[in-house]
Amino acid sequence: MKLPRLILISAAVVAAFSAEATDLIHYSGTRLSDPNRHDGGLSPAVGVHNIQTMRANRRYDLYSPNDNGWTYNHQPMMAYWNGKFYMHYLSNPVDEHVGGGRTLLQTSEDGYNWSAPEIIFPVYPVPDGFTKEGVKGEAKNLGAVMHQRVGFYVSKSGRLLAIGNYGIALHHKDDPNDGNGIGRVVREINKDGSFGPIYFIYYNHDFNEKNTIYPNYKKSKDKGLREAVDEMIANPLYRMQWVEEADRNDPMIPLQKPYKAFCWYTLPNGDKAALWKHALTSVSSDGGNTWSQPIERAKGFVNSNAKIWGQRLSDGTYATVYNPSEFRWPLAISLSSDGVDYTTLNLVHGEVPPMRYAGQYKSFGPQYVRGIQEGNGTPEDGDLWVTYSVGKEDMWVARVPVPVELVASRHADENFADYPAISDLTMWNIYSPVWAPVSLEEKNGKRWLTLRDKDPYDVSKVERKLPPTRRLTVEFDLMAEQNNHGDLLIEFVDDKGTACARLDMTPEGEFRSKGGARYGKILNYEPGKAYHVKVDLDLDNRNSTVYVDGEKKATRMLFAPVKAVERVVFRTGTHSSFPNVDTPADQYNDMPRANDVDVEAVYRIANVKSSSHDIDGQASLLRYDNFAHYPEYFNDMEDENIVQAIPNAESSKWMKENVPLFECPDKDMEEMYYYRWWSLRKHIKDTPVGYGMTEFLVNRSYADKYNLIACAIGHHIYESRWLRDPKYLDGIINTWYHGNDGQPMEKMMKFSSWNPDAVYNRYLVDGDLAKLEKMYPDLKAEYARWEESHRLPNGLYWQGDVQDGMEESISGGRRKKYARPTINSYMYGNAKALAAIAEKLGKTDDKALYEVKAKEMKDLVQNRLWNVDSEFFETVRGDTCARVREAIGYIPWYFNLPDDGKYDNAWLQINDEKGFSAPYGLTTAERRHPEFRSHGVGQCEWDGAIWPFASAQTLTAMANYLNNTENPVINDSTYFAQMKLYEESQHHRGRPYIGEYLDEVTGYWLKGDQERSRYYNHSTFNDLVITGLVGLRPRQDNTVEVNPLVPEGEWDWFCLDNVPYHGHSLTIVWDKDGSHYHQGNGLRVMVDGKVVGQRDNIGRLICKDVLK
Repeated sequence: MKLPRLILISAAVVAAFSAEATDLIHYSGTRLSDPNRHDGGLSPAVGVHNIQTMRANRRYDLYSPNDNGWTYNHQPMMAYWNGKFYMHYLSNPVDEHVGGGRTLLQTSEDGYNWSAPEIIFPVYPVPDGFTKEGVKGEAKNLGAVMHQRVGFYVSKSGRLLAIGNYGIALHHKDDPNDGNGIGRVVREINKDGSFGPIYFIYYNHDFNEKNTIYPNYKKSKDKGLREAVDEMIANPLYRMQWVEEADRNDPMIPLQKPYKAFCWYTLPNGDKAALWKHALTSVSSDGGNTWSQPIERAKGFVNSNAKIWGQRLSDGTYATVYNPSEFRWPLAISLSSDGVDYTTLNLVHGEVPPMRYAGQYKSFGPQYVRGIQEGNGTPEDGDLWVTYSVGKEDMWVARVPVPVELVASRHADENFADYPAISDLTMWNIYSPVWAPVSLEEKNGKRWLTLRDKDPYDVSKVERKLPPTRRLTVEFDLMAEQNNHGDLLIEFVDDKGTACARLDMTPEGEFRSKGGARYGKILNYEPGKAYHVKVDLDLDNRNSTVYVDGEKKATRMLFAPVKAVERVVFRTGTHSSFPNVDTPADQYNDMPRANDVDVEAVYRIANVKSSSHDIDGQASLLRYDNFAHYPEYFNDMEDENIVQAIPNAESSKWMKENVPLFECPDKDMEEMYYYRWWSLRKHIKDTPVGYGMTEFLVNRSYADKYNLIACAIGHHIYESRWLRDPKYLDGIINTWYHGNDGQPMEKMMKFSSWNPDAVYNRYLVDGDLAKLEKMYPDLKAEYARWEESHRLPNGLYWQGDVQDGMEESISGGRRKKYARPTINSYMYGNAKALAAIAEKLGKTDDKALYEVKAKEMKDLVQNRLWNVDSEFFETVRGDTCARVREAIGYIPWYFNLPDDGKYDNAWLQINDEKGFSAPYGLTTAERRHPEFRSHGVGQCEWDGAIWPFASAQTLTAMANYLNNTENPVINDSTYFAQMKLYEESQHHRGRPYIGEYLDEVTGYWLKGDQERSRYYNHSTFNDLVITGLVGLRPRQDNTVEVNPLVPEGEWDWFCLDNVPYHGHSLTIVWDKDGSHYHQGNGLRVMVDGKVVGQRDNIGRLICKDVLK
C-alpha cells in the first residue's frame, strides 16, 4: 500500500532522542506482589467489579453463547461508542497459533450484561500451496490465525471501525506474527448493530487485491469509510501497533523494533508515553513518529511476558493495569499523578481458577489486559474499564471506579433496597462469573445481595473493604437456599488478604466458626431461613465472638495474626493453591467435568453494617499510629517536673482518644499541631470540683484556687472545643462558673472575658443545645456583672491593661480606666452570643434585649474607637484616641463587628514593616511608634514584643475578615505567611516551645529559660489550623462550610480527620491531583466517611444540610 510521502519521510528519518530515566515511566512504590498467592497479597482497589462476559464450554446445551465450543479465547480489545461497550477477542478451536481463527464481538449497554458473541471476522481460508521461506510445510485446507494488537478506531466523524489481522501458521509451532501473514482488515460497526463489509487495509508481501477474498478499502463506495481508514492509517500511534504482523522493516512502522503489545497515553505536557510487554517504555514528543532511545524497562516495574495497559483517567490521574509478577497473576493497578512516577500497587483480579481445557501456549490467570484507547470513547460513569482473558479461555471485564480509592473511608451501612442495580455498589468489590453470578434479588420483601454458584471451578464472591480496624463489629442478615450442598465462606481479612477469622456454611448444613485447626459449631442452618449474624473481633485479645439472632453462639481464637481487619469477604468456595509457582505452564489434559455444572447453591446477604471500637475508629483516612512518634519525641525532650491530670506516659493514649488528626506536607506545621495538643494536655488539672485548665504549670501567687487564672479562658475554650471527649471542657467551664461552692470562681472577674462568646462557639462545634441551655443563666449573670462594674458614662467599657492581660502597653496603664478595643469588642461578642443562644432557646424577649445591647456596642466601637486619621481601632483615653496602633485594634473582627468595607484599611498594617510585620510574626504595637519596645524587658511588656495571646486573636480576626469580606485588602497568602511565622516562632533551642512573649527580630523568648514561661497556655494554635488553614467554619445549622486559607500552589495535599462536629465525624481532604489520598482530586468533605461535597480547586465549599 502507499502512504503519504510526508508520513514515509517522517518514519524514515526516525531521529532517536534521549530521555532521562526519571522522565520515563517508573515505579517508586514499595508494595510488591507475592506470586505464591493468587491475589499477590495485594489489597484491592475499592469497588472493583469483575464481570465474566463469556465462559468457554463445549456443551451448547449448557451454555449457548460459546456456540461452537472453541476453548482458546484471548486478546480482547475494547471501545465505548454511542452509549454502548464493544469488546472483541480472538478465538481458536483449542490452541494458540493454530487456526482457523476468528474474532468475536460482544456488546453491553451497562458493562454487566453482555450479548452473546457474534462473528465479526470469520475464519479466512489460506490459499492451498502457500509456503513461507525457511519454514517447513505447505498450506492445505488451512484457516488463518487471527492476531491483532489494536481492535477499534473511532474516527473524527464518529464511525466505529473494528480492526483485525490474518496471520498464517503452517504448523502448530510456526509463528503467525512473523510478517508473512495475509494482512490487516477493517469492518465498520453500524449504530443499529449491523456490520459493514470487510475490507483489507494492509497486505503482507505475498498478498494483494488480486489474491485475497475481501476488497481493498479504497474500492468502497462509502467515501466516509475511506476517509476514516485514511485517518487511522495516518496516525503513527495506530501504525505502531501493527509492527508484529506487518512486513519486517516496513517504512510505515514508526519504530521498527521487535517490541510487542504497544500501548500509549498522553502525558500532561502532550508527549506520548509508551509501554510494551516486559514493561518496556519510551516517550515521543512528536505524536508517535519518533521515540526516545534506548528503549528500557520501566524501572521498578515487575511484569511478565504479558500486556501492560496504561491510561489517563477521567480525573486527570494515570493508571497502569498489568500482572506484577513473572506469572500471569494477579491483575493489579498502579497509580500515578503525572503518568510517569507510579507509586501504588493494588489488586484488580485475584482469582486464578484452573484452565479447564488443555491448549498450546495457554497460561493461568487474568492476562492480556486492554482498556479503552484514547479517542475510542469514555464511559458515562467516567470509570476505568478494562478487559482481559482468564486462562486464555474465558473473557472478562473489570470496572474500577474513578477516582481510584485504595482505602475505604467509611464503614459499611448498606441496605440493598437503596441500590437499584449491582453497578451502584461502588463500595463493594464483586467477582461474578457466568455460572457463579452476583446479583440483587428480591425475596420475602427484602432486597438481597445474592451469590449463586453452579461452577465446578470458580466462585461467586463479594467483599466490602472497611477502614483498617482492630476492634470490629460486623452485622448482616444471611440466608442459604439449601443446606445439602454448596459452601459459603465469610472471612475477615487484612490488607494482604490473610484471614484471621472465618465462618463457614458447610455442605452438610452446619454453620461454624473457625478457630485454629478446629471449628466451633454455631448451629445447623435451615434452607430459606434468614439469620441475623453479628461478629465481634478483637485483635488485641485475639478472639471473635459470633451472635445469631441476638444470642451468643461461639467465641473462638483468631487463627492468624493480622495488624488490622480491612475487609469482610463472602465467597462460595474454598481457596485453591493450584496453580502455584511450580505448576508447569503447559497443561495437556482437560480438567475432569470441564463441561459440566454443579447443582446450583444460592446464598443471600442483606443489611450489612460494620463499626469500629478502636480509639481512633471514626477517622476516615488517617490513623493516629502514623503520628504517634510526635508525643514520643515530645516526652523525650523534657524532664516532666510537674504532672497534672494526664502524665506524659499517658499523653499518646490521650491524644489518640481526643485530638483530630492532621497531616500536611509542611512537617514543621504538622509537628507544631501535635505539640500544641501535647502541651495543652499538660494543663488539664484534676480539682476537687472537676477538671480545670491552668495557664502556668508553676503556681502563681495571684492565681485563683487550683492555680487557675481567668485571663485566657476564651482561648482555652476555643482550643479545647475540638477534643473528642467533652468531659474535659465540660469540667473546665463548670469549674469556672460553679467551682467556688457553686458560685463563679472568686477571681473570674479579674481579667476581661469573652467567655459567653467562647461557650457559644463551642456549641457551634458540638451542637449540644441542652448543655448550652444549662449554661445560659450563668452567661447572662456574667454579662450583667461586667455591665455593673466596668461601664463608663458614655456607654463604653473600661479596663486596665493588666486586667486585659496586656500590661505595660503603650496605650494603657496598670490602673487606668480606658476604653480599650478589647473589652468593648468582647462585650459586643458576648451580647451577640447571648442573643443567638436566646434565639435557639426560643426566648424572644432576651434575644431582642441582647441584640439591642450588641448594636449599641457596635455603634460605640465604630464611632468612638475608630481613629479616622490612623484608620485603626484604638484605645480611647477619656475622649481622645491614644494615637497608637496596637494589635488589639484587630479584635473587633474577632467577633465580626466592623461593617464591611469602611474599616478595611486597618489590615494594610499587617504587611507593613513599619506597622505590625516583623521577622518572627506580628508585633503587639506598630513598629513606627516612638514608644515601641521602650518599656524595658522582663516585666511582661506589651509595647511591641510578640505575644502568642495577641497573635492568636489577630489570626482569628484575620480569618474572619477574609471569610466575610467581599473584597478584602489582604488575601490568604497573608494569613498563610503569618501562620507559618507563628509556627516558626514557637521554638526554643531548636525544639518546639511555647512561652510568654518573644523578641520580634531575634525570636528569643524574653522570659528566657524561666520555668514559669515553659508551656505557657495563653493562646490558641490548633483552632487556627482547623478554622483557618483547613477552613472549617463552625455553624449552628446542618450545613458544613469549608474555606481553606491555603493559597493555591502552597500545599498539594492536606487532611484533617476525625473531627467531632455536631455529633458526626468530619474529614476534610485536599488532594490537588488525587495522587496522595486516592479519594479523587480537589477538595472533599466527608461526614462519617461519606463524601458530601467536592470541588476541583481549593476554595470555599458549602455542603448544605448534610448533618441531618
